[in-house]
Amino acid sequence: MRRDARRPSRYAPTVIAPKPLARLVRLLLVGSWLVGTLLGGASLGGSLASAQMSGTDLAAPVPRPPSGSTAPADASGSAAADGSAGPTDAPSNESPSAAGDAAGDGATDAAPDASGESTGGATVDAADASPDASVPVDPATDPATVPVALVIDAAAYGVDPVVGQHVSQRMRLTAEEMGYVVVSPEATIAAAQRMRMPYPPGPADLWRVTYVARARRGAFARVWAHQGRYVFEISVASLDGTGPFFARGTSGAEDLHQVVAELTRQAMPAIDRWDAEGYQRYATAPAARPAPTTPPAPTVTPRVPGSRLVVERRRRDNRPGRRFDLALQTEIGIGVDDQFVNALVGGRFGVRITKTIAVGVTLQYANLRGRGERVSNFLPMILVENRVRISRRLDLTVPLRFAIGYLPFNGPVVRFSAGLNLPVSSRVELQLDVLAPTFWILPSEQTAVSLNPALELIVRL
Repeated sequence: MRRDARRPSRYAPTVIAPKPLARLVRLLLVGSWLVGTLLGGASLGGSLASAQMSGTDLAAPVPRPPSGSTAPADASGSAAADGSAGPTDAPSNESPSAAGDAAGDGATDAAPDASGESTGGATVDAADASPDASVPVDPATDPATVPVALVIDAAAYGVDPVVGQHVSQRMRLTAEEMGYVVVSPEATIAAAQRMRMPYPPGPADLWRVTYVARARRGAFARVWAHQGRYVFEISVASLDGTGPFFARGTSGAEDLHQVVAELTRQAMPAIDRWDAEGYQRYATAPAARPAPTTPPAPTVTPRVPGSRLVVERRRRDNRPGRRFDLALQTEIGIGVDDQFVNALVGGRFGVRITKTIAVGVTLQYANLRGRGERVSNFLPMILVENRVRISRRLDLTVPLRFAIGYLPFNGPVVRFSAGLNLPVSSRVELQLDVLAPTFWILPSEQTAVSLNPALELIVRL
């Protein structure tokens, strides 16, 4: 049975669409597409017009600054926030290498987007990141003979991007008024792409892009708002190694161009300020160092069997610097078994044999406890001393002493002591005997024991 081709299959879907409704849908789709195209083209044209300013755009009104504060995170201090001190100039004579150490915060600051807000650290992409290869500039001249200036587009924080464009254009015009040949914006972007410059640039990055562009000076500005006024911070790098130079100030919308021009003149050195010798240090490549030569191998003389091997050792000089000394000492004896107190005051003469070993004689006046009253006597003694150094870093020693003497009308006296010796100067020392047991041998064949702490003032002769 032959099926009629004009009849739809039982498996084919059936679409019921009246012709007027389909035409209406098509008209709505075409109309929405046309409206979207017109609006998108107008928006793109407006953004391009705002991104590129000509010299006649400086006559356009500057937007009013916001009432709040849009200062960047790295702006420190009240002057950095509101610029209340007015236009200031803070020149510095740091070298580019020193500026590179201080450029950590500036090199990682966030780059403002079209709305003026920070969008995170941005790096200009380029195939060649070498800062040593220069790019063609406008004009391509030697900065040592022609004063060339480069201006990086200003970074606007939380304010209308048009404000940053006004600041950048005013800085370029002011540099031209000062006698500089200003690098074109296209050549500036090419130099920044060649060295992959972070944005906003720090002092070291600004110097590097100035070097790549073969400009004499490079300038960059940041602008934000605080309490209804614009705050400007201009930094200038110089290819001769001086700087970086800074200037900061505030303005309203009416006097923006006047203040930016004044700050640019304060921060950027005049064209006659140029250190030719400093520029040559960076313009001329350093001479190549000769490769280190390998030292010759030491010759070894074979030892003859049966010969005697002699090893020479350097002997440490143990001779004392000052051999003689005088000391004034005071001592108190406190009885251990029998409660008694003896007081002794005297002097000592010593001879140092080595740096650590010394001998000496002492003579002390002794005020002793008698049978019924205090008695006086004199106690001569001879002693041997050995000093032990407890640290190589500290000039502190522990003197160990043994002394023996004779107390008239009584008997022998034996004293052991250990303490601390602290040099006060090269000739004066202070010594304290902390642990000093002393044995008094009495005529009754009894021995009295006492602890005799002592204090000495020693003068080296």
